[in-house]
Amino acid sequence: MSQFHKIILLITILFFSVNQSFALTLQLQHNPTIQWPTKNWSERELTINDEKGFRELTDFLFSKESQSKNGRTNSLLIVQNGEIVFEKYNDPVSVTTKQVSWSMAKSFIGALTGIMIDKGLISSVEENKLLPNWNDKRKFISIDDLLNMKSGLNFLEEYNTSGRSDTLEMLYGQGKLDQASFAASFPMKTINPGMEFNYSTGETNILSKIIKLKLEEAGLNYYDFIQENLAKKIGLNDTIFEFDKSNTFIGGSSVFSNARDYAKFGYLYLRDGYWEDEQVISKQWIDASRKPVKHSYGMYSNKFWIVHPAFNHGLPKDTYYCAGFGGQYIIIIPSKDLVMVRLGETYIEDDNVMKNLGDLASYFPNAL
Repeated sequence: MSQFHKIILLITILFFSVNQSFALTLQLQHNPTIQWPTKNWSERELTINDEKGFRELTDFLFSKESQSKNGRTNSLLIVQNGEIVFEKYNDPVSVTTKQVSWSMAKSFIGALTGIMIDKGLISSVEENKLLPNWNDKRKFISIDDLLNMKSGLNFLEEYNTSGRSDTLEMLYGQGKLDQASFAASFPMKTINPGMEFNYSTGETNILSKIIKLKLEEAGLNYYDFIQENLAKKIGLNDTIFEFDKSNTFIGGSSVFSNARDYAKFGYLYLRDGYWEDEQVISKQWIDASRKPVKHSYGMYSNKFWIVHPAFNHGLPKDTYYCAGFGGQYIIIIPSKDLVMVRLGETYIEDDNVMKNLGDLASYFPNAL
């Protein structure tokens, strides 16, 4: 977990009791006069009141002067009302360059879980008894627990090589060939599942393995399922889903894509799971992913982050987003009908990237 999210957790624990019941902002339908971006994004000229201020800010974000607080910005893409209105890359990165998602991949697992439930391949988020060798209290871990980082497994999410790091051991050490099985081998640290939020890449990989096992029971191939039910539906034509040696999608960290394809994924959620003439993911699932779940400190649902009321960096209160190590973001703002993709190399504690994105969003008027 990033320093940013650790700070938010601390602030929430100390000062806030977040009301979990609130009305969701309406998400607009796709404008029928604009082509769906399945093959190519429609593009138009940026039209905002303060274009000069906007250009000065974006120029700064790509400058060497910004790197002390922002790291390196490789890609910045903004979609408004279904069309690309801004796009910029930092040489040698280009429009075709595939960049690693890191933990943004978790949101893809959230989407795949929703599709599995929509198709009846997973009965519900309450389903448990998920792995045959979980014959202790782990048998009570549910799909919801894995979706929302509250399984109770004693998995330590650290990236420091000087101490214990279950994440690094899973990705690059003894767990790398079968990452989900490695993560699933950890014992419980809480009395029961569902008691507390503990950010864990391992839990997402476990959920990916469960998806694979469910598909195998139905006689379906995992890779083909992703392609036929998500990638081809929305035109993720330049996206790679990495699998480990156990033939499990490394859903905790390993999607490789360009900014335009990442924007398509965000746009699918902004359009309530609908694409062209098909409901790819149910609106019910999308809505559930926009409301913080219990024990998430008002910040998380179904592998998506939700902007925190105490520390929102200037982003509108209806913002929800995918986030990955190094400053990878897909930001979705329904009230502005906006998707922003920022990809980069930001390895600075207390960086300004989210604030920059809030500043950029402020230039766009509300669409609702």
